[in-house]
Amino acid sequence: MDDKPIAIVTGICGGIGRAIGAVLRRQGYTVVGVDLLADSEGLSDVHYRFDLSELAALDGLIERIEREVGPPAVLVNNAGHVTDSSFAELTAEEIMMTLSVNVAAVMLLSRAAADRMAARGKGAIVNLASIAGQRGSSQAAYGASKAGVINLTRTMARLYAAKGVRINAVAPGYVNAGMGERLSEAVRGALIQATAMGRGAEPEEIAEVVAFLASDAASFITAETYGVHGGI
Repeated sequence: MDDKPIAIVTGICGGIGRAIGAVLRRQGYTVVGVDLLADSEGLSDVHYRFDLSELAALDGLIERIEREVGPPAVLVNNAGHVTDSSFAELTAEEIMMTLSVNVAAVMLLSRAAADRMAARGKGAIVNLASIAGQRGSSQAAYGASKAGVINLTRTMARLYAAKGVRINAVAPGYVNAGMGERLSEAVRGALIQATAMGRGAEPEEIAEVVAFLASDAASFITAETYGVHGGI
């Protein structure tokens, strides 16, 4: 590989993930995509098809990427899982899958990457949380998992700050892509009505904030969760 810094982006085949990958590539990163789906559109420079619910293999994934591509300068934990079951209907399997992908995988990938970044004295991790993790959600497992991401971000940031690794989160509201497109028209309309700016975010608007937090322009920012929700 060339000498460009390496950014790992999970969930790169989704709407927000592809926007994050595109912005980081424009900013000069070699983008390593990780997704359950194959990258048939050239969204990343190097792609790993991987199921993030396979928790025991995640440390090996970071090790493999470092060996085959190079040391990561940035990790973006963007992949997520959501179930539409009501709180009363949630099964144990749905709860555990949501927590595995949205919290446990973030924890394990971040630890593996942060340890390697700390050894080099520099790195940045950006986690995709959600306003659902701050204000609650009818999607109870999803909201709880994103609250976990916010808390985990603060905890990890304090552990690694003195070692040169910054860790922040972005909490979108309604986004015109990905999981947002799965919502019913009535739910989408209610979310847009509750947004002061009167619309949903475009994925590129989320991606630009992620890229900022990953960059040296945010060199004194860590342990923060940035709301990008249009004023909900």
